[in-house]
Amino acid sequence: MLVPLLFFVLLELGLTVFGVGTSFDYFHEMDINGEAHYQENPDFANQFYPPSLGIGPLENTFTEKRSPDLIRVYVLGGSAAMGFPHKNHGLDRLLATQLRAALPSRRIEVINTAMTSVNSHVVYAVAKSIPANSADFAVILMGNNEVVGPYGPGTFKQNFLANITLIRGIQALKRTRIWQALDSLIQRVKPTDAKEDLKWQGMQMFTSHGIAYDDPRMESVYGHYEDNLIDTIETLRDKGIDVVLSSVPANLRHSAPFLSVHRADLSNDQLDQWRELTRNGAESSGTENWDDAVTHFQAALEIDPDYADTHFRLAAALEKLGEYPEAKTHYQRALDLDALRFRADTRINQIIQEVAAGIGSDTFSFVDSAAAFEQASQPFQAGWNLLLEHVHYDFSGNHVLAAEISRSIISNLNGADTYEPLAGAEVARRIGFPNHDTIGEIQNLQGMIQHPPFPGQSNYTELVAFLNGKLERVIAAVGTPAEVIQRRKDVVTSGLADWKIYFELAVLNQRMRNQPAMYYHLNQLLEQYPHNRESYMKLAEAMSKDGKWREVIPYLERSLYYTRGDEEKIAETIGWLGTAYLRTGEYEKATDLLVEVTEKYSDQVGLTLRAYGNLIRHSRENGEVRDLARYVKDVQRYAESLIRSGKNKEYPMLYQRMSQLMTMGGYDKEAKEWAEAQAQ
Repeated sequence: MLVPLLFFVLLELGLTVFGVGTSFDYFHEMDINGEAHYQENPDFANQFYPPSLGIGPLENTFTEKRSPDLIRVYVLGGSAAMGFPHKNHGLDRLLATQLRAALPSRRIEVINTAMTSVNSHVVYAVAKSIPANSADFAVILMGNNEVVGPYGPGTFKQNFLANITLIRGIQALKRTRIWQALDSLIQRVKPTDAKEDLKWQGMQMFTSHGIAYDDPRMESVYGHYEDNLIDTIETLRDKGIDVVLSSVPANLRHSAPFLSVHRADLSNDQLDQWRELTRNGAESSGTENWDDAVTHFQAALEIDPDYADTHFRLAAALEKLGEYPEAKTHYQRALDLDALRFRADTRINQIIQEVAAGIGSDTFSFVDSAAAFEQASQPFQAGWNLLLEHVHYDFSGNHVLAAEISRSIISNLNGADTYEPLAGAEVARRIGFPNHDTIGEIQNLQGMIQHPPFPGQSNYTELVAFLNGKLERVIAAVGTPAEVIQRRKDVVTSGLADWKIYFELAVLNQRMRNQPAMYYHLNQLLEQYPHNRESYMKLAEAMSKDGKWREVIPYLERSLYYTRGDEEKIAETIGWLGTAYLRTGEYEKATDLLVEVTEKYSDQVGLTLRAYGNLIRHSRENGEVRDLARYVKDVQRYAESLIRSGKNKEYPMLYQRMSQLMTMGGYDKEAKEWAEAQAQ
């Protein structure tokens, strides 16, 4: 037994040393200017989903060393915890704002590890790989994707597995370099699996996987969730991190079921009666005859008591009559019976409460966010007042979450219950909500709901109207760039601006062609948060236009720490550095960098041709005939290889660009040939 074990251990170590496979830890450790940092691992989710889907962590870079004045908080969960669709105005930023207001003498970092479409299996893996003693608190908000996430019965990728030990064993194997090496070999010899080349299409990817409430697999789903939740909490606490567990609010009032299922033994006559009653109920609702609507929908439920949408319509009618407690019962039942299970149901939240009740510790606290949402919506249930569609929170919903969670954290730190969170209007002012990005986010949401499963909802017309009205209100609230700049200046003057406010101001001043203001705000944000690549690239862009090529170089070099292995970003930065060194007369460095782009990143066609263009132009301008001939020959060989492999179809400007490069080099005959090839 020892000999085979030793063999596999040595093989695993050897493969790791030689760079075979990848690490699936959530964070990479990296050195930035001599200081140890953590940075998210873009490959983390690839152990659960095909890389082609592009599911991965949000960008986070932070120091490994923690100072005494720092409060660091992790957020764990799915897309609702991630803040979708509000890219910069989600739970994490609102929570940070509340904590900064309550603890003005402390530095606050909220690190959001949430990802779209993940469930408790993934969140448990996140918790396992989080470094010990790296934060003070971890907030857990998960439960919407238990059926449709990895290993759930409603997912599109993995087969459902009832045994959680087997699931964890498979994931442990996937993380080994031996498994990754074998999988790579198998992929080379077997036909391509279409599932490995999937592109992300949102919720419509799951619409053919309805799971009824009484499906026997649901018991395993709930069991897996409870096991993962308990183990996630204990894992984090063992790592010296206090846990704040939240229940999961969902849209009850304004999210009709996505898929309702008739009972299996319904006869044709009963189905006809049910349809007639449902039609009559809908007509009565349309004329606001709510008593008759209630009567018809109740009669329909007597025929088919588990049809989700009937419960939803009945709840809406009861609400109109002021029967709020009974309406709540039917709204909740509609959610629980919805066969496309994108929302945390009653059982999930019951498990959360039961787990919370069983943990007695000063390193754990429970926040009943679902109850807080209900309280904020009285006398109604939570709906579009707090959420944008089925589970994703609007600013108002994220404000309720952040207020309740910050209350728990402050109570833990200070041991007092006198803390009052900031009002929503003040939080919105401090973080700059809404802004021009918000307009695009609502527009993206409008596009999303045009696809299944949303058009199948019985209140789809109302959802469309709600988002249309929402967009109009946001556009009016945002105003012109000049108006936004003035509002943000007030935040800066008060000393409350975070780095994202400075970034927004830099972008807006760039649009307004106010270069001094743009430079000022970019430099301010780099002081507050020096780990955002886009900030360095914007400075480099502005300085390049102003001819400040020597000043550009250190910003480009610093930005390389934040490319996260993305070849396009690496090639862009290296090519830009090469151009900068050309402009400063350091030709040897410039040539080495530009050649590196052509040799290492040839898959980035546009950037490779740009690098060749700089090499050709420099060689001709400086009379370096031999180098010019070599670069012209190399780029032609490169272009011909693209054509042979069919990759020219991915870059339709190839022939035109090649003609330009040949002209740039003085090769007029070749330039004409490429132009003629373009015409053909």
